Amino acid sequence: MQLFLKTPPAQEPLTLEEVKAYLRLPSDQEDDYLRSLIVSARAYVENATGRALIEQKWLMQLRPPYPCNTPLIKAWGKNLEIKLPYPPLWSVESVKSQGKPADYRTEDNKVLLPPFLWDKEISITYWAGYGKTAGSLPPDLKMAVLMAVRCFYDQQPMDLALLKPFKVYRLV
Repeated sequence: MQLFLKTPPAQEPLTLEEVKAYLRLPSDQEDDYLRSLIVSARAYVENATGRALIEQKWLMQLRPPYPCNTPLIKAWGKNLEIKLPYPPLWSVESVKSQGKPADYRTEDNKVLLPPFLWDKEISITYWAGYGKTAGSLPPDLKMAVLMAVRCFYDQQPMDLALLKPFKVYRLV
């Protein structure tokens, strides 16, 4: 499986003003540095939870042979079930098998395909994230990004227990 970020988030979950107020910084001298910390903190929270925070476009490519027992790809009766990384799933833009459009359905964070596509090359383009704006983000996740910015700024170790309920566990 290969996963490519095609379109990054259009905005970050925090504004510069929110970060400066949280860190109690009156000056504009560190604005560029703070912007880079916001991007890094969002990426940290996304990697720690396995979730996309702000809407972003992904391309997932699967090439056979698929392992028989994997948490991402399963053959269930009448369906081939593919669990998409970085939930929550916003929408599926396209599903192709060997370069041609394939019939599919979505269910939760999964794409359901006909079983005859097992061991065929599949590419799925989809949008994931809680929404297009920071306002759509759960408050706990927004606070976690803010806390990560503080840890980066103060060069302190991170203890973001706040993320535990949001973590997507994957078996390797």
